[in-house]
Amino acid sequence: MSLLQIAVIAVAFVIAGFAKGAIGMGMPPIAIGLLSFALPLESAIAIMVLPTIFTNIWQAFYGGGFRVLMWRFAPMAMMAMAAIALAAAIFGHLGSPRAAAWVGVILVLYSLLALTPWRPRVPRDAEWWANPLVGVASGLVAGVTGVAAVPFLPYMQSLEMNRHELVQALGIMFLFIIGMLAVVLAWQGAYHITNLAGSVGAIAPTMVGVWLGQHARRRLSAETFRKAFIFGMFAVGLHMASALL
Repeated sequence: MSLLQIAVIAVAFVIAGFAKGAIGMGMPPIAIGLLSFALPLESAIAIMVLPTIFTNIWQAFYGGGFRVLMWRFAPMAMMAMAAIALAAAIFGHLGSPRAAAWVGVILVLYSLLALTPWRPRVPRDAEWWANPLVGVASGLVAGVTGVAAVPFLPYMQSLEMNRHELVQALGIMFLFIIGMLAVVLAWQGAYHITNLAGSVGAIAPTMVGVWLGQHARRRLSAETFRKAFIFGMFAVGLHMASALL
């Protein structure tokens, strides 16, 4: 790799890590979008693997509520993993750019609606049946598109959690969903070792960004965090939907 490519990788992952630490999501589209200025798309995706898994492990365990949140969302995580495996077995190939783009359209529309005075809320006593259903739906969508976003992200935003619980819960869910996606991709022979060094090297700048983002989140009010989260969903959706153009 050239010095320019190394510099782009470092900057891209600091920025993407900041978003991950601040709102708990958005790392893959931000990093891949920035990396595409200096690297081929395949290389950008390969480099994303280790930093994404590492940050989700950190996000899942960072904070004091891991056991409670793990118990709360275990049914969703297990059903999502099973649905991903089922979709991969049926369709045989993970990831459809056009299908993922339509998922992005849904995220954009939801984000615009969520910026209105409307406040979607799912009561806690409905989670016992809603969590597994959302897990199945999210797993099937992820198994077809390769993207963990719908209806998972809008649903999580509608639950009764403060911003720190939400970010940790997202880390737990992303860890299981993306972990299963990584297993499926490995089974389908999608990985190559050529970008391993770049992927390992990207972990350090990513964690710097995550640390900065976590400090920024502590300074945000609940409403400011909510708006930042919604704008994050909007940006992720817009990036995905651009594949339709």
